[in-house]
Amino acid sequence: PDLWERNGIITNYIIEWGETGNLTTLNYSVPNPTFNTTNRLSYNFTGLTPFTRYNFRIAAININGTGPFNSNIKIGTDEDVPEAVEDLIIQSKTESKVVFQWIPPASPNGIILQYHISYGTLNSNITFNTTVTSDVRTFNIMALSPGVPYVISISAKTVAGKGKKREMIFFLKELSPNTSVNEESIETTWFGNSLIISWEPLTLHEARGFPVYYIYLNDSSGPVKR
Repeated sequence: PDLWERNGIITNYIIEWGETGNLTTLNYSVPNPTFNTTNRLSYNFTGLTPFTRYNFRIAAININGTGPFNSNIKIGTDEDVPEAVEDLIIQSKTESKVVFQWIPPASPNGIILQYHISYGTLNSNITFNTTVTSDVRTFNIMALSPGVPYVISISAKTVAGKGKKREMIFFLKELSPNTSVNEESIETTWFGNSLIISWEPLTLHEARGFPVYYIYLNDSSGPVKR
């Protein structure tokens, strides 16, 4: 306040701030308060949510009590990169095509401008990249082969840039593995009556699907499947 509107030495300020309907009260103590203090005061608000409008109002406090609040000040934070898209799933498949579907990020941190999509064979140096507009929620990948592992990643973009990727490894169709587990990689360790068996897993290219391993043990009554 102006010197002649203070009615005493200002010792503190009450700051009410937050999103509409969810205000927080902060008590700010004036360092070395005197009647004629004219230095500008400031407070650093951290951890604010991007692309969010906040309300601020301030009231001064002296020995006699709290004065009136100023008019409400509304300030919006800048946009930031978005979080990852939600629920990336396979909507449908045909003999050579996979249709993907997703939900926009729960925290877009701004206005979604487009989605960036990358896809290709797993662990390949060849990747296809494209973009779709913000209103699109599905994407088709065609000319795929069965038994081949593919990977797709989708990220949303605001004016601040691309956000976190949501990634999925998928097969058009799973086939039987084209090789067996390397016998030289199989190791066994006994701990009393317990037996630990370990081995090197097949790559997804070798497995031609998401592998499930079966262990057959022979005892006096015959083979047992694990």
